[in-house]
Order: sequence, then structure tokens, then C-alpha cells
Amino acid sequence: MLLGAGMVLVIGLQVFFRYALNDSLFWSEELGRMFLVWLTFIGATVAYRRGAHIGVDVVTSRLGSGTRRAVAVLTLTASLVFFVASAWGGWKLLGLLGFQTMPALGLSKQIPFAVVPFSFVVLTVHGLSLLLDELSGEGP
Repeated sequence: MLLGAGMVLVIGLQVFFRYALNDSLFWSEELGRMFLVWLTFIGATVAYRRGAHIGVDVVTSRLGSGTRRAVAVLTLTASLVFFVASAWGGWKLLGLLGFQTMPALGLSKQIPFAVVPFSFVVLTVHGLSLLLDELSGEGP
């Protein structure tokens, strides 16, 4: 919520400065974009945990309960592999960005990109929780 409010505030200020004061905030686009990226990645973790991502269940809805559970375990396991690999890749990316700065804000590019490994670690935790629920029979 804070990221969304921050984005609205920054972009709103930019619009006001540009059209009412005939001036421009040189840093607003970078900051607004950073808020949007963080909001998107963190929102994805929330949606994943709540099961709110779009899913196609044409095939799995026709399977028996045992087979459906096996497919769910397989899907969650594959997702976990992807999440761990993406978290690791995001961490390595941060190392490459250590000497780069954002032109307008002058901040390290590690700040906006830090959301990548962070969000994939959170997705991994949520995935493990969902997998344990599925294996214990408490899954959806």
C-alpha cells in the first residue's frame, strides 16, 4: 500500500510541477518506476500465497484426486526450483550492479533490483509452505 501511495504521490507531483508550474522534477520518473517495480514483485508474492494468479485447470480438474495431488506436488516442486534459481540469479545480478548508479537519483542500481532476490526468497518460503500443506493433505 505504501509503495502504491508513494508512486501516486511522486507521479502526481510530477504532473503538478509540469503543468501548473511549467517545471519538471528530473528524478520523479526513476523513483516512480522503482516504486512500480517493487510493487509488482511484492504483489506477485502476495498473489502467489493467496492463489490469486491466473491458472488453467482444464486438464487437472478432470483428474482423480490422487493424480491431481501428484500434479500439484510436481508443479509446486518445479516452481520451487525456479524460485531458488531466480533468487540466486537475482543475488548474482546485485553483485554486477554494485558500481552502477541511477542517473537522476544518484542511488546504486542495487536498490531497485534488490527486490528480485527478495521477492523470490519470499516466493520460495510461500512455495515450501504450500508444498507442505499439499503433502500433509491440507492443500486446496
